[in-house]
Amino acid sequence: MHGIPGIGPARAAALAAAGYRTPQEVLLRAPRLLPPAPAWCDAGPLPRSEPVRVRGRVLQAKVGFLPGRGRVLNARFARADGYEFAARFFRAAFLQRRFVPGEWFDLEGRSDSKRSDLLNHPSFAHCPNAAQTPRASASGPRLAWDMPDGFAERAWSQLLEACLARDDLADPLGELGMTAWCAMLSNLHRPADTIAWEAARRTVALRECLALAWHLRSRRGSGAARIPWRWDDAIHARALARLPFALTAGQEAALAELRAGLRGSANDARLLAGDVGSGKTALALIASLAVIADGAQAAWLVPTAVLAVQHARFLARCLDGTRVQIGLLTGGTAGDERARLITAAASGSLHLLIGTHALLEDEVAFAHLGLAVIDEQHRFGTAQRAALAAKAKPGSTADLLLTTATPIPRTLALTAYGDLAITRIAGRPPGRTAATTLIEPFAGWEALGRILATETGRSFVVCPRIDSDADDEAPLTVEDATKAARAALGSESVAVLTGAMREPAKLAALAAFAEGRVRCLVATTVVEVGVDVPEATLAVVLDAQRFGLASLHQLRGRVGRGSAAGRCLLLTRGEAARLAPLAGAADGLDIAEADLAERGPGELLGLRQHGGFHLLAADLSRDLDLLQAAHARVRLGGVMPPGLAVFLRDGAPGRLLLGG
Repeated sequence: MHGIPGIGPARAAALAAAGYRTPQEVLLRAPRLLPPAPAWCDAGPLPRSEPVRVRGRVLQAKVGFLPGRGRVLNARFARADGYEFAARFFRAAFLQRRFVPGEWFDLEGRSDSKRSDLLNHPSFAHCPNAAQTPRASASGPRLAWDMPDGFAERAWSQLLEACLARDDLADPLGELGMTAWCAMLSNLHRPADTIAWEAARRTVALRECLALAWHLRSRRGSGAARIPWRWDDAIHARALARLPFALTAGQEAALAELRAGLRGSANDARLLAGDVGSGKTALALIASLAVIADGAQAAWLVPTAVLAVQHARFLARCLDGTRVQIGLLTGGTAGDERARLITAAASGSLHLLIGTHALLEDEVAFAHLGLAVIDEQHRFGTAQRAALAAKAKPGSTADLLLTTATPIPRTLALTAYGDLAITRIAGRPPGRTAATTLIEPFAGWEALGRILATETGRSFVVCPRIDSDADDEAPLTVEDATKAARAALGSESVAVLTGAMREPAKLAALAAFAEGRVRCLVATTVVEVGVDVPEATLAVVLDAQRFGLASLHQLRGRVGRGSAAGRCLLLTRGEAARLAPLAGAADGLDIAEADLAERGPGELLGLRQHGGFHLLAADLSRDLDLLQAAHARVRLGGVMPPGLAVFLRDGAPGRLLLGG
């Protein structure tokens, strides 16, 4: 950023920390298009639960806590006529230094539904001299930029003008001339109307999608040629016979895709996506047996010891009486057993090894690893899945089968998993019904006890925290929930399961619940995946407003897995309106779309695990056609134009735009 007026060392460092290293990078990050401006409120009280703009002088700004929202900044203002109002900024304590008493600000936001004098997380602009600062005009498109720390609106506007005036800007794709490219950038930041802005945004977004598509193809590789797995009809029939149930039509269709991929002439890397209880484990077993029957080994990487033990028990039941040797390796595996498993895997006498992160240790090696199964893959980074696949013998690469019950919208799947083939399992197993979901305010510990006491089946109680923390805003905890459950059911009827417990204690608690020795299991989200207790009929989630929609969908999938109907009770303290999609939708994809719209893709599946790619202009809710076009273009071959690397550089992520 050398040579830009007004950019000294301090501001240059702030820009670099936010991912702005060159004038081109400043201009490629699209501003947000704001809705039409609401009316100014210069007299009388603010209208309740309506968008409003108001100018006020800071009276005070203090940091506090709000249950379910964390640290909040509470600021109080006075309008020119003396009317006082407040603004509340969620998880934004850092803004306290901006709101200096005596300074004037223009604020825009929606007033609270219960307090007309309160704005919730409004946007704001500093007015150093309120009397001479004209109020923002409502004409033309309204834009908002994500400005690095240390930049006010005026300084940022001056930076944009200086960057737009440069004569060294070029199209990263090399298709537009300099004049056309500069005109496009001007329309992105200084548009005459919304049509010009949207056209400019999509021009940048296409280049961004192309960079992502090439990046994903490079991660997947060229699909190295290999000898296809045999997986003939005889192998297929023998593997199917090991399952304790018949496959559904949806499972058969998904298995046909898995079989075609593994019988192909290039390495297969596939994401197997299915809703809670859809049969992903069974299909992964069939694929593993097909590879084992052809003389190779399979390894299953799972996120928790509890889930690893459950998988090991399921596989042991299915493979009882066969010659297939399986093993279980976790951080808690005893030394002698650990040494035996490592030796057996290296010699090839162990056919299928299930484990946690312990599988990734250097001393774990395989004679001929043919298939790496990564269960609940969103719990692992790309480096970890690559490390497991790399344990194949020299000169070969193991096929990858990643499974997830976290529902993935089509747009996000195209973006985040463009390096994988995607197979979905449609439908539910026979007899499996969706759990009924109720959303109610938390009415106290005695009320929770009455709910648990009247439930005839077994119950989960899920809490956001294990115990209280002086720095937190008093969440409902496992500690308190356990006391309430034991008071209602008796100490001998309640077990506790948290991630902080040692592995033997975790397994003992889960076994007691699964075997019916206790009626209630109080836990954290460690039970979100892999816990299969068909007799569980009730899941109670405390402080449900703290959880994401996809996570809550997973938790309610723990009940109703047997013949009895399941019920999920979401108990909240605070705003619960965003949880409404759970009550009205049973399909995980519908929940995922709502979660994507609410939280953005970065929080839903962690796009940053892919490294170095941050959405600057693409809008996943509107640019599906650009994503599809980019992947189609990259599949035709060729190399990525060097200029597109500007989209792949490391740096602080910009805001992920989802329809403004």
